[in-house]
Amino acid sequence: MNKNSKIFIVGSSRSGTTMMSRVLSNHSLIFSLKELHFFSQIYSNRKSDRVDYKTSVSVLAKLFSIQENGLFNNDVSIKFIKKSESLIDKDINYTYFELFSIFSKSILLENRKEIICDQTPNNNFYLKDILEKYPEAKIINMVRDSRDVLLSQKNKWKRKFLGAKKIPLTESIRSFFLYHPITTSFFWRSSLQHTDRFISNPNLLIVRFEDFLLTPKKICLDICSFLDIVFEEKMLKVPNIGSSSQEDNKEDLRIDSSKIYKWKSGGLNSAEIFISQFISNTYMKKHGYPKEKYLSPPLRVLFYLISFPIKFFFSLLFNVKRLSSVIDLLKNNIR
Repeated sequence: MNKNSKIFIVGSSRSGTTMMSRVLSNHSLIFSLKELHFFSQIYSNRKSDRVDYKTSVSVLAKLFSIQENGLFNNDVSIKFIKKSESLIDKDINYTYFELFSIFSKSILLENRKEIICDQTPNNNFYLKDILEKYPEAKIINMVRDSRDVLLSQKNKWKRKFLGAKKIPLTESIRSFFLYHPITTSFFWRSSLQHTDRFISNPNLLIVRFEDFLLTPKKICLDICSFLDIVFEEKMLKVPNIGSSSQEDNKEDLRIDSSKIYKWKSGGLNSAEIFISQFISNTYMKKHGYPKEKYLSPPLRVLFYLISFPIKFFFSLLFNVKRLSSVIDLLKNNIR
């Protein structure tokens, strides 16, 4: 990778984006960021493309805070403000993309790395802007069976109790009450629909989660070739953490193939599977995921249809602070 210094790992949430980030982070040239949600929660709130000095400092300080403290504990301290002030010129009105580049360059210098990796899943809704502003950037789109994504989202609220202690209890409660198979299946499909618009771009690589888990070295070699970097064996020694169904084991350094097709072992009822397959049908076929056959819709489908408007209302209620980013995502999805 001679010209590019940015990698974006995208895909539907719970599709292996974090795992892939850990794999790439083990490479001697790459530094993987935490989930910044820069585009969906900062860029989406923009009033104009260029911002004044005060706003530039605020944006940079917010990024440094998220990177150090995480998305759920990112109060901006004076040290992040001072650091941001030292990186920019008072007389320049920067674009958001320029600020992201300044932030990335600073992180790379601090960690003596050459390539930054952003692993925020919903960045695929901003690929048009990303590829226009960073034409040399490499995009890795993770794809996972929609039914496994559904199962993982259903159990996502458990992550706090399986090793992710920094997740606030309120976030776990929110995840528990907001789960709905229609919503999750819709976002799985729309995620792939949006990425599909850039399928002919040579800087986009589709990686099936299941293929990587079954043949990790082969797929990792393909990824390294795509990124124009040399494969390193240590890339595949990642901690077995992040599951929504089993406790984290940071000492277990390997690619765990048991995470493939977990939905077949239970956890989803027939109505959830039916809904997932009905909504995701086109892209399940496209990516080689065979469907379970049903002679007729399971009776419980009616319950999910009736409950959907209620869950959708509560989704908006629980996400008031993120409403602008949700609207921006919907706009990008319609475009």
